[in-house]
Amino acid sequence: MSWLRPHRRRAGTSTTEQGWSPEEVHSLEDAVARAPSVHNTQPWELTTSDRTALLRERPDVALEQHDPEGRDRRLSCGAAVTNLFLGVRALGWAALVRRWPEENESDDPRLVATVKATHRQQPSVSEGQRFRAITRRTSYRKPFHEQQLPHVAREALLAAGNSAEVHARWITGLEEARTLAEILGYAARVHRKDRHYQRELAMWLVDGQGGVDPGGGIASEDLGNGGVAAVGLVGPSSRLPDERHLAEWIANESIMVLTTSTDDPAAHFRAGEAMQFAWLTATSLGLAASVITQPLNLTEVRAGLLDRLGLPGPPHALLRFGYPVPVPTQRRF
Repeated sequence: MSWLRPHRRRAGTSTTEQGWSPEEVHSLEDAVARAPSVHNTQPWELTTSDRTALLRERPDVALEQHDPEGRDRRLSCGAAVTNLFLGVRALGWAALVRRWPEENESDDPRLVATVKATHRQQPSVSEGQRFRAITRRTSYRKPFHEQQLPHVAREALLAAGNSAEVHARWITGLEEARTLAEILGYAARVHRKDRHYQRELAMWLVDGQGGVDPGGGIASEDLGNGGVAAVGLVGPSSRLPDERHLAEWIANESIMVLTTSTDDPAAHFRAGEAMQFAWLTATSLGLAASVITQPLNLTEVRAGLLDRLGLPGPPHALLRFGYPVPVPTQRRF
């Protein structure tokens, strides 16, 4: 899965401005448009009316090989819900979120969530920090700096990834790192030799210089070319690391796995919300991050992680956190 920061135009958006001001509508549109999405497809539709924003899934946005069950599409929609909630809070409104299907009595099968502004209320400090992080969030697909994350940062990220429906935990110890390396290596080899998978990837790869428009595909630089990210999104010529080195890299990074108790569309949406909440928390702390989901589209990979890591439920995403490597400055004479 390639999680990009979309910008420029806003796709799949319509509005009626009763209740919301044009400026508020624009702010919400921009927040949602900046949510990460599988291959930059923005598989959602946002409508607003009477101070209520509705986010719907667009099942017509389909990736037959890279997202055959729509799991990543639903993760994307969940991430958009997080941005929508923070957008409403940043406007100074209390936000009532109703999620499909347990909290929404709508018969619309495409409805993901509604966010209603109920009364004036200033955002908390942490909400403001996460909202401001929306424009700065990027996918860091390089090896991280060797500096380890402090305990307080790991605790903050863990708290952000956990919710009533989503369980977050770290990959800990060399044994778990070896297990994850073995399973990710298997998935990378499967995807690299799958000609249908690679054909679809080639259709979505573009020259990403200057950014990629929503719906515009994947920048070639988003194919990880080193470290743990090298087994995330794999091209036909990707150089895959051996499992011993991969396990060492995993052990030296902070990698979080998100799971839920069930494996249905609602669970995928919730996992996407938690993923984005943790990602924005990392950005607000000055950390770099990226997400790995493509290997988890293989049934045997999810089953292997569930069983061998003793997870409490099916896994949906792996999140990498760390410090970016400083860019060397040119020496002046």
